[in-house]
Amino acid sequence: MPALTTRLALLAALLPLGGLSGQTYVDLDFSNNVQATNAQNPNGSTLGPDYYNGLVFDFAGAGMLGATSVDVRATMIGLTDGESSNFRPTSTYQFTGWLPDYNAVGGANDLGVYYIHDGNGAQPTGGIAWTLSFYEGGSNFSTPLVLPGVRFLIYDHDGEPFQSESIRAFGSDGLTGYRLHDNSGIQAVGEGGNVRFNSRGLGHSETAPDGGMILYYENTSSVRFDLFATTLPQLPGPNNGIFAAWDGDLGLTGGSTQNFGSFVAVPEPGTPLLVGGAMAGMLLRRGRAKSA
Repeated sequence: MPALTTRLALLAALLPLGGLSGQTYVDLDFSNNVQATNAQNPNGSTLGPDYYNGLVFDFAGAGMLGATSVDVRATMIGLTDGESSNFRPTSTYQFTGWLPDYNAVGGANDLGVYYIHDGNGAQPTGGIAWTLSFYEGGSNFSTPLVLPGVRFLIYDHDGEPFQSESIRAFGSDGLTGYRLHDNSGIQAVGEGGNVRFNSRGLGHSETAPDGGMILYYENTSSVRFDLFATTLPQLPGPNNGIFAAWDGDLGLTGGSTQNFGSFVAVPEPGTPLLVGGAMAGMLLRRGRAKSA
């Protein structure tokens, strides 16, 4: 029996815990921004209306890990090709700004991210890359903090007929899985250890979870997101805005995952997960054979 118990423990260690009820998630609130907003109505839209157009945006006391306060820093790290994660020095896609305390009226305290395509058809595909990094509260953003778990409901990821939108998340950041809203139309495409989420190409509400997905992370101090799009000439220009919002505590749904699909593990079965499961299965079979 002790040997079988050991093998069951190994089996549990080989399987990811992401999205399970026993996992500890740190809830994040993006309402207490350190830098004051410095602009209004991004790209002439009604979103916000207040936003910040600097490349680094800080949030103090955004969450709690036990008795430790968690500070969060959002950083725009570069312009990308979109189809790859490679950086480029110039682009027809440009970062516009951050929208703090987004959707507070809807019961959420989220972070909106806005960028544009300038209408130049010479480079139809491109985007931006940015990170969320976690720090020990009160350390002046100098002491990185590893969170055991964190999850983001990303919503208003929709696109339109002449402008596709995608978001890339990275397995190396601790991504363990995701759920897609039943009405989102989002397609998840594996890219090695990363996942690309393609929008449906039709508008969703800017304040509801319908056009959304929940991403789950474990044991991470920083996560990167690539936001990119392909804009066709049929879309009137010159500046076409692209927006999505990040909910760090599932406040938009009251903490519920109702109307979201089943948890999908990353990597999906077929790579390390299946290998781990097969190894654990062999150990269990051997244990039963010896005890027979």
